This record gives sequence, C-alpha cells and structure tokens, in this order.
Amino acid sequence: MCRIPGIKFAAIINKHGKKIVGGFGSQVTPFEKDDKKIEMLSMEIALDLSMRKEFDNSLGRIRAIVSYREKANVITVPHEDNLMLISSETELDPLKVVQIAYDNLAPVKIMEVAAH
Repeated sequence: MCRIPGIKFAAIINKHGKKIVGGFGSQVTPFEKDDKKIEMLSMEIALDLSMRKEFDNSLGRIRAIVSYREKANVITVPHEDNLMLISSETELDPLKVVQIAYDNLAPVKIMEVAAH
C-alpha cells in the first residue's frame, strides 16, 4: 500500500467541486472542520481550474496548480474530466506530490496515499 507521510487530504472532485471519492487521512485532524466551507473551497478550486483552461491552446494544458499557504499546500491536478485535490504539509515538496499524483491517478491509490 502506498502511503505518503505529509499528505493530509486527497480526493477526486468533479468539475463542479463535488467530491467523488477521497477525504482526510485517518490520522489527520483537519484545519477546517466545517463541511460547507470545505465544499466551497472545492467549488472555488474547480472554477479556478475551469477558467484557466481558457489558455490551454496558447500555453498548453495545466499539469498542476499549487497554492502555498501558511499551514498547508493545496495542490490541484487535472484528471480526465475531474481533478485531484491534495493538501499536504508545507515541508513536503509540491513537485514530488504532483509526480506522485500522476503516478497514482487511480482513485483507489489516491485513498491509499491519504490513509496514513
């Protein structure tokens, strides 16, 4: 089983920001406990990715978006018609997380990564 220390949250969300599969790791205490706010963040991230696709023809497709926050990095990786949303500890290299995401883009493996 692939488990990556430092991954707090991993999920596949649809283009509307609704979670399809995934969630917080079993040993993780979320910084945000309000499910409505978490859903709003997912919707915002999905909208942001959708708006950025406007430049795919000129700049190429987005491979990942990283938001460096004080308490966690939030990483978005497009996956088919959906996207993978990952939250990691700030010490974890986001480029490594993106590569791991591309190596494990099956929902079952994503949950294995989150379950630590």
